[in-house]
Amino acid sequence: MSGHLLSSINAEAAAAIQPAPARPKLPGVGELVVYHMRAGYARSGRTTFPAIVQGHGDRETLMLTVIIDAQDWPMSRWLKRSGSGASSMSGRRRIRIHPELIAQWRLEMAQALKQVQEVQASMASLRDEVAHALKVAMNGRAEVKSLEMAVFGEFNKPDISLTSILVDFEKRLAALKESQT
Repeated sequence: MSGHLLSSINAEAAAAIQPAPARPKLPGVGELVVYHMRAGYARSGRTTFPAIVQGHGDRETLMLTVIIDAQDWPMSRWLKRSGSGASSMSGRRRIRIHPELIAQWRLEMAQALKQVQEVQASMASLRDEVAHALKVAMNGRAEVKSLEMAVFGEFNKPDISLTSILVDFEKRLAALKESQT
């Protein structure tokens, strides 16, 4: 039990006086994160691996592509045996992964990682540009407020534009001059 004592009596009233705790921000798509495997699962003694965020799921979950180094993969994989003689053996056979494939896989992963880092860099520059545009917009709002204060002073801003008021004033002056002549 946490929070105010009132939460044990009236949860709604306790929620009204206590703000909800801030939720941590989830990493964006394309960002690199660290994936921690469940207890009992490991590759060559390691339980943490880099991962790339592919998307966001329900209930604030992440869809990840976990990058496990080629050295951590077993040097063989098991496949179902097919064809004649399948029933006479255990139904499986061992296939070796060639070192060239491992080298190619490492090269492809390095290229993919470089692309992810480039996307992250462009996203960071885009965030900076958006922050700058927001700052300019906020400065523009402050400038408009200061101009309104200079024009209207302490009076309330009218419902119609100042230009409309001035046009109406000019028409009245012209009508007044015509009536006097």
